[in-house]
Amino acid sequence: MVQVAAPLRTGIWFAGGQTVGEMADLSEAAERRGVDSVWIAESLLARDAFVALTAIAVSTERVLLGTGIVNPYTRHPSQLAASFSTLDDASGGRALCGIGIGARDGIASLGFDTSRPLAAARESVELIRSLLAREAPEHHGRKFTSDGARLGFKPDREELPVYLAATGPKMCALAGEIADGIYLPCGSEQFLRGAIGQSMERRDPGKMFDVACQALVSVDEDAEAAAARVRPTLGFILTEPNAEKVLESNGLDPAGAQPIRDALGEGGVRAMSAAIGDDIVDALAIAGPPDRCLARLRAMVACGVTHPQASLLGGDPDQLFDVLAKLKEEA
Repeated sequence: MVQVAAPLRTGIWFAGGQTVGEMADLSEAAERRGVDSVWIAESLLARDAFVALTAIAVSTERVLLGTGIVNPYTRHPSQLAASFSTLDDASGGRALCGIGIGARDGIASLGFDTSRPLAAARESVELIRSLLAREAPEHHGRKFTSDGARLGFKPDREELPVYLAATGPKMCALAGEIADGIYLPCGSEQFLRGAIGQSMERRDPGKMFDVACQALVSVDEDAEAAAARVRPTLGFILTEPNAEKVLESNGLDPAGAQPIRDALGEGGVRAMSAAIGDDIVDALAIAGPPDRCLARLRAMVACGVTHPQASLLGGDPDQLFDVLAKLKEEA
């Protein structure tokens, strides 16, 4: 049997910086321009993903609505099952369940045990699916417990698409084994091909698999202005404890992470952004004039990405929507 790839879909994603009203308005505009999905990242410092997605559900009619991502620590998998099903109800069957371990250092600062991330991911997917199917699982795992709990309402859909966020080889392989899709960060072609290949290692070749990729995209005829918009977000990614691994997996020098951390501590966000070299921007983001951004997105699709998602970091959103429309027309 051959691998079954998902059809190409385009999406946008928010890091939680905009107000809920702004995200709803931009999502409505994206829907009018043919974008297929809207995703919201969630962290300790960002807006609540489910509240924002519910507001977007009211403002839109067609786009799929995904969490990109939520973790199973601050919300137990049983609560996540209820939240995903409620979002599915509010949106008329448009919810996508994006889960992952997330930035573990921030979660650990709240007192959660973030060890055994593979076990946490596997158990979360199993529990969410079981609860959505109206089962009452007796689960005593390495990370989570559920003594016969079940949803107190009947979900509109008892099966929802589950995406598992992954970067390392083992988590990528687990996503291919147990999830309906993988949720990858933007990266070099080397990283994307490797991660997608790893996700297929334990994948049943007869099952469709969606490869979603959260890309930092900034479209602007002024290349320097476009790059400037992505640098702060890249900086915060590269001040996390796993920054060296991120750089190395993308063919970059892992020693480049510490100067970025140092710059943030000594001079704040502006200094941190200035410490990010063009090589890092080129590998981990897509920034520049429309033709250049379109070419980079084409390259992502050629690597096996079936669901590219572009960030809205400011500038003219219509330029981004134009690029996504052209990408989809070519599929």
